[in-house]
Amino acid sequence: MKPFEKGIYLLPNLMTTLALFAGFYAVIAGMNGQFELGAIAIFVAMIFDGLDGRVARMTNSCSAFGAEYDSLADMVSFGLAPALLVYQWALQDFGKLGWLIAFIFTVGAALRLARFNTQVGIADKRYFQGLPSPAAAALLAGFVWMIETNHIETGLESLAVLLLTLVAGLMMVSNIRFSSFKELNLKDKVPFVTLLVVVLVFVVITLKPAMILFILFFGYTLSGPIMTLKQLQQKRALRRQAKSQAKPEKSPATEPQNETPTEETSKE
Repeated sequence: MKPFEKGIYLLPNLMTTLALFAGFYAVIAGMNGQFELGAIAIFVAMIFDGLDGRVARMTNSCSAFGAEYDSLADMVSFGLAPALLVYQWALQDFGKLGWLIAFIFTVGAALRLARFNTQVGIADKRYFQGLPSPAAAALLAGFVWMIETNHIETGLESLAVLLLTLVAGLMMVSNIRFSSFKELNLKDKVPFVTLLVVVLVFVVITLKPAMILFILFFGYTLSGPIMTLKQLQQKRALRRQAKSQAKPEKSPATEPQNETPTEETSKE
């Protein structure tokens, strides 16, 4: 039995606390009708959530406490905060259906985080099983931010966010595989063009941050089902190929021989 660790590592847990604070602020902003600020706060929480793990690995300060604290912070920032934000923004117009859809998203995030924690060290690190909760939260926050910033009024925004919330909640607990991008090694040398591409991406995002971020995360959400379908097609093709190779070939002895007419039979 491992001895109880006294004290905690300050720097990575400070990043986690900042992510938790941003998620909590998103809830407060949504309650006050400041939906654009609430959506931005969720993206800020994503930044700090990505930093805490990297800081912990860089400073060799990983701990069981930090892992549990990170999961609880993710539940607030990426499970509860986006659900309450979209509920205050549009889902409350649907009455009971609205808050039930928001709850589906929340419980989907909770189940997704619980399943992720139980599969650490077992699952393939190249893929996520189910839509990651930060990506699902960014999908909803990006949509709200895009609509609020560009003052889009088509009358279909409420229905669209209702469907997005339901789909995102269900995809978090699905078996659809999403790329984790963990195979990218940032420590190795890369061509100079790669740096130019990264700078160009940041420039494009700064032009229309709300719209570009929503498009990026919407594309990432679609990439999971597309990649899963391609993998299923490849598996089916391999199974068909294996079955065709496993069939026994007919030997010449078993093949029916065509009798050629002899001279006597031809004369008759």
